[in-house]
Amino acid sequence: MKNRALIILFIISFMLFTGCSKLDLTPVASPPTGVHHQGKFVWHDLLTTDVASAKKFYGELFGWSFREQGRYTVVLNNDQAIAGIVKLQVQDNQEHAARWLASLSVPDVDQAAAFVEESGGIIHKGPLDMKNRGRGVLVSDPQGAQLLLLHALGGDPADIDTPIGSWLWVELWSKTPEASVAFYEELGNYNAIAGEKGYWFLWHNKWRAGIRQIPFDGMGVRWTPTIRVSDTVSISERAIKLGGRVVVQPREASIGGSVALIEDPLGGLLIVQYWSGQSSAEGK
Repeated sequence: MKNRALIILFIISFMLFTGCSKLDLTPVASPPTGVHHQGKFVWHDLLTTDVASAKKFYGELFGWSFREQGRYTVVLNNDQAIAGIVKLQVQDNQEHAARWLASLSVPDVDQAAAFVEESGGIIHKGPLDMKNRGRGVLVSDPQGAQLLLLHALGGDPADIDTPIGSWLWVELWSKTPEASVAFYEELGNYNAIAGEKGYWFLWHNKWRAGIRQIPFDGMGVRWTPTIRVSDTVSISERAIKLGGRVVVQPREASIGGSVALIEDPLGGLLIVQYWSGQSSAEGK
């Protein structure tokens, strides 16, 4: 029943990304770069039933600002667009947890979609041309993790050291990590490297993502993004004061620094990580 609700949630949410909705999306790279980075996670959209609550929580937590574009809300970190917020139009009178939806850069969306389907994944919507965004397709991988495969108009964001308040990392919580590794090696043209405690790193020109066993009962398969912060303890305390929840208290990370897992007031999960490395793609 829970899996069915998640699938419905993502079908509803992706309807907002079609031309029929007249949603005024923003490019993932501004200004345009003209360069695509296969295997890079280039954008994140928060799908939530309460946009105002999300803006208050994340704005006060990370210092983000927001720009309204009709029914689409652009998230800015130090005036740089890094994400979007989309209001879920729920019609079944049921509560739906918020969810961060990651967009993965691929060179050929139609070819990638065919591979997903051949591998046992699900195509929820697309491939189609998304206004101002590029060509995309919403899929679930063979274990059920949802993501958007995208070939962006104007190119992908440049590879730079991640500033505080921006996306540092994204990791897949998998039922069987080895099977997920095999799937994403093909999809993202990654080289996979085994780390400590069953953790896998995905490499394409630099570290792009990680794969691990589902860490908690009831969490399910999902892609979970990470925000770089200067202090996980203060961020966790602030999240609680703002009505969120700290699912995992700040703890030492294997490469140094610390990580914590937080949940926004409507159930959106993300990792916060303090990390002092020189390259945002080298750490977990």
